[in-house]
Amino acid sequence: MNNTHTKQKIKTFLPVFQGFYNSIWEFDDQNIIEYINEERQENNKIGQIDFDNIEVEYQRYEIDLAINIVSGVKNLLDDYIINIEYERTYSPKEYNFKNDSINVIIEANIDNIQKYIHSNIDQYKLYLKAKYTSCDGFISAYSNNFDSWMDDTDNFTNFDNNGHYLGSVLEFIAENEGITEIDIYYDLEGFDQYEYLTNYEECLQAPLCSGCNKFIKNDNIINDLGKYQKITGNNPSKILCDDCLE
Repeated sequence: MNNTHTKQKIKTFLPVFQGFYNSIWEFDDQNIIEYINEERQENNKIGQIDFDNIEVEYQRYEIDLAINIVSGVKNLLDDYIINIEYERTYSPKEYNFKNDSINVIIEANIDNIQKYIHSNIDQYKLYLKAKYTSCDGFISAYSNNFDSWMDDTDNFTNFDNNGHYLGSVLEFIAENEGITEIDIYYDLEGFDQYEYLTNYEECLQAPLCSGCNKFIKNDNIINDLGKYQKITGNNPSKILCDDCLE
């Protein structure tokens, strides 16, 4: 079918993605710390690291991960998304009412989207009622009425006026097809969180001060520790950094 609206490039939010905070996408500091401490104990390193010892490039992690998630959504909604471009990641100042979102530019297959909505009208009406009905603590900025959405989008052929409509329609398609973040999560290959721990080797190897639990960086203290270990075959009962020695 020929349709002048077959392709549109619309700025919108990324469907399926529900945010980094308190989700499967959140950087797993705890697991990384536990793994490193197991390695330190096995290799007889002094002290156990905690959250204050690790240096993580959280922003780079979230951007790189977001780009991978965008690609995953494209693959899962390939019949409805011709092309998708990562724009930026948005994080709220507080997470009381909303989570992170990913802004994208989507070139949509309008014909397929329109056909899907009209083939699943009853489910879509239920979706609109569930998602856009105002209640205590929530005032919807959008109608929960199917006819209003149909009118505002020229029968789901034009999303130029408000990109939210496209993101929401794609969200419905994903939800109705049982597509979730888990599907994207398990398809990610080669994404290594440890790459974003900038002091990984230090966390594995460096002795920790018995007083402040900071890494000891003084070469003289580290050399003396090495001599002590070589002579006794053990670690000293405690070791102090420059600041704690003063």
